[in-house]
Amino acid sequence: MTATRDLVEKAEEQIEIEMKNVDYDTREFTTEYLVDKYLEGIDNETNELYVPEYQREFIWSCQRQSRFIESLILGLPITPFFAAEIPDAGRLEIVDGSHRIRTLSAFLKNELCLTGLTKLTHLNGFKFYDFPLSHQRRFKNIPVIMIILSSKATSEVRKDMFDRINTGNVQYKNNFVFETVEMRCL
Repeated sequence: MTATRDLVEKAEEQIEIEMKNVDYDTREFTTEYLVDKYLEGIDNETNELYVPEYQREFIWSCQRQSRFIESLILGLPITPFFAAEIPDAGRLEIVDGSHRIRTLSAFLKNELCLTGLTKLTHLNGFKFYDFPLSHQRRFKNIPVIMIILSSKATSEVRKDMFDRINTGNVQYKNNFVFETVEMRCL
């Protein structure tokens, strides 16, 4: 299809109308800081960092949680958290990362027993308190990137962003997750 001048103009108008003006800031926090902001006030829903109702229930298995923790211990980069400022409440709504923050919380509260680890196999069966104090401190100080949307991000924009992040990816079977160069050449 060759776009006509009229169609191009209409498309550009539509883009301008639909484009969301969302400011954001990229920040770095420690795992301990994020968990503290998530847990402090959670019982009466006044925690500064919270999971909104539109997010799904927690579904990660112990093994998946353990592999996330293992990734952090190994120093592997993780996907940034996304949050949005809710100015009226002075809170940050987690747009993406609810499973990760809940996993960090469970681990630091000694509620998660590591299992199914494939690289750090000697840590299977460990809880946070089983680590030497030096490793506990190191884990608490692991930097995590969070992208914080400004208060301009309406609830519609936040929900749309959540949907795009969480439904835009195709889930592959384990044997198709990583395609090596050799496999592509066959």
